[in-house]
This record gives sequence, structure tokens and C-alpha cells, in this order.
Amino acid sequence: MTAKATILVLDDDPSLRHMLQVLLQQDGHAVIAAGDVKSALAQCQVQMPDLMIVDLMLPVEDGEMFLREFRRRWRQENIPVILLSASSARNEIARRLGVDATLPKPFFAEDLRELVTGLVQSSETVAAG
Repeated sequence: MTAKATILVLDDDPSLRHMLQVLLQQDGHAVIAAGDVKSALAQCQVQMPDLMIVDLMLPVEDGEMFLREFRRRWRQENIPVILLSASSARNEIARRLGVDATLPKPFFAEDLRELVTGLVQSSETVAAG
């Protein structure tokens, strides 16, 4: 079975990263997991994701820095992004960064699945159109 989408998960919490990886793989997606910005950028060099789930608060460099650097390097504005954060300012930050969706921490697995499914289907429609 080929993967529905390749999804980058960038989160510094190993248990959350693992849980996201398991959930997404159960739904047939391939997952690239990274715990920091440097690792995530290196992973993208090897495999360009179809969708990204990015934690806003990371040690050293944050999710906002990752998105800016990712877009600067690869000029990829059309890859859907879900911003994951406990911050009450996440929606404002998401608008400023031009991301597609936000998900609060903690979140329900079904909410994540619905977001991912909708964004993957939307990006496939854009790519086909």
C-alpha cells in the first residue's frame, strides 16, 4: 500500500511525536518525525513532505523560525501546515505565518485526523487542477 501523504511532524516532545506518528501511520500516511528545527530541515532535504504539523514552541529555534527557513530554502508556499500549540496566540501567529490550520495542545485525535484528511484532499485537488 502506498502512503496517502508524507507528513512532517516537528515536535520536541518524544511521546507526542510518537503518538502523532502512530495515528498518522494508522491512517496510511508516511511520517517524517523530527524533534528540532535542524533535524526537520535536514529531513526535508531528503524527502519533501506533502503536509507539515509544526509545534510552535520548540527549544532553541521555534516553529515560526522553521517555517520561515523552510519557505526561504525551498520556496514552497503550497504545502499545507498545521500549527500545533498551547499558546493562546496561536491563531494570530498562524494568520501572520499564513498557515492553513491550528490545533490546540492538548487535542483530540479525531480533530487531528479531520484536519489532516481535509488538507491532504485539498492539496491533491490543487495539484490535480
